[in-house]
Amino acid sequence: MDANSLINLSILGYWVSFAVYTSFWYFLLGERSARSKVLILGLVLQFLSLICRGMAIEYLPLTNKFESFYAFSAAAFLVLLWTNKVESLLYRLTLFGVGYGFLFAAAFWPKGLSYPPPLMLTIWYVLHVPLSFMCYALWTSSLAAAVAYFLSSERGGGPATQEMMELIDNGFMYGLLGFSISMLFGGFWGYVAWGDYFLWDAKVVWSVILWLFYSACIHVDHWPALKGYKPHLAVAGFLILFVTYVGTSFFVSSSHRF
Repeated sequence: MDANSLINLSILGYWVSFAVYTSFWYFLLGERSARSKVLILGLVLQFLSLICRGMAIEYLPLTNKFESFYAFSAAAFLVLLWTNKVESLLYRLTLFGVGYGFLFAAAFWPKGLSYPPPLMLTIWYVLHVPLSFMCYALWTSSLAAAVAYFLSSERGGGPATQEMMELIDNGFMYGLLGFSISMLFGGFWGYVAWGDYFLWDAKVVWSVILWLFYSACIHVDHWPALKGYKPHLAVAGFLILFVTYVGTSFFVSSSHRF
């Protein structure tokens, strides 16, 4: 199959997955099994679409903004599938809403193929970028739990509140663990591509800020006066994440503009 056929299949896959996820707004209110089936169908379509793009360029299909937003939305939906047992509608609504927002935004970017420049042709890029997206999605889960916490009627410490606090902690912890590994891979990539492990580049600097922020978040339990502010930290962390991921690609000059 030639590149044109593969790209057409990938675009078709995008629009079909978009239709599936649009229907999921209805299933948000449904049973867990129904939600799982729709999410699995959407994820299969997304990954098949990305695989087609990867086959067309013979490399990891994360080389432009369409693929970036599309892949991040898949990461958010994957985390939602992982936490599908959570009964909080507000949590599901927020996490799915963020993923759907990026899926929708992807529609406005050119969907043609972008072949990777030489600096991307390294295993460290392949390891660094997808892992970063999964960590972004885990921290988005913390945001969703924080929104559910703030709007919950059990702010006094009921079971629902405790569940949201646990989700916030899990997002902080697993996101930081994965992002620490991703930062190592990114340093190796930087050395291969630019000859240095660290650059005074906007996205690199903001990524360090993001890592330092969530490193501090997982130590809040050792500071009793701040333990009650975990939901606030989850919201602040997402804002830093948004600047790191989106802001540095649109509003400042960066070597990571994709």
